Amino acid sequence: MKRMRFWVAIMIVWMFLVYSIERGNDAVNITGAAYIFVPVVAVLMIAVPAMRKIPLWVLLASQGALFLMIKTWGATVWGSALPLTVTELFIISVTASLARSVSKGVGEFEHALARITIGSTDALADSLSNGETEMYKELKRARNHQRPLGLLAIEVENASIQAVLDRMVQEAVQAMMKQYVLSDVARTLCEKLEDYDIIARHDDNFLILLPEVTSGQLFDLAGRLREVVYEETGVALKVGVASFPEDALTFENLMEKAVQGLEGSVEVEELGQSLQQRQPVTTEHSIS
Repeated sequence: MKRMRFWVAIMIVWMFLVYSIERGNDAVNITGAAYIFVPVVAVLMIAVPAMRKIPLWVLLASQGALFLMIKTWGATVWGSALPLTVTELFIISVTASLARSVSKGVGEFEHALARITIGSTDALADSLSNGETEMYKELKRARNHQRPLGLLAIEVENASIQAVLDRMVQEAVQAMMKQYVLSDVARTLCEKLEDYDIIARHDDNFLILLPEVTSGQLFDLAGRLREVVYEETGVALKVGVASFPEDALTFENLMEKAVQGLEGSVEVEELGQSLQQRQPVTTEHSIS
């Protein structure tokens, strides 16, 4: 992708120089045939993928010969016009080379996009003709060695394609909305907790490390955090708690204990409600 950006930028600069060359040098008078031929060559090199497979020298030679044939109809090619003809051929050659590099970059991008969207297709033939060639070879092998062989013709139903597309759109929308909600929750957590609290994303969950918080304070803090996040975002939280050193001595065991506690988060909520009826537990953490 970066290489394609580079070649596109070089191509733009080059085309600007080509169409500005006469402004900087009055002795140069590019013919109208060259001005038309240059963009045509660039467009063909980029728009026709088959030209990537043709050797560059063959393209340059054929394009140069075609340009000379076109120019001879309305302008002088040899004699005093020879330096200008050489300059025009040089411009056409450089344009074709740059356009070929841009075309290769586009091809690489298309190939990468295909691998991302439909996965690796290395097992598929590049084209129907190539596939038929391999099939003929395999059929010949089966015939010569008296081996069985089968052939399947497969067509995708249009109705099923539409159903899959609808499902993919729904899944994409749901995934986007889920990420939006998670981002909203993360923003609220960062705003409401203290600067020295450590918040990390763990899959679709969050891990919050609260320094200097005892096990008794932890339940009260969890209950109040649920209420604040629900008020701010409308999202109900499941909260699993683990305390050092009562529940575990290592971070891995603390995380495992807290994640397991997500299944019993209703009990945490009930405990938080019961704690609200008592005198609040004093803690240095404040949730606004």
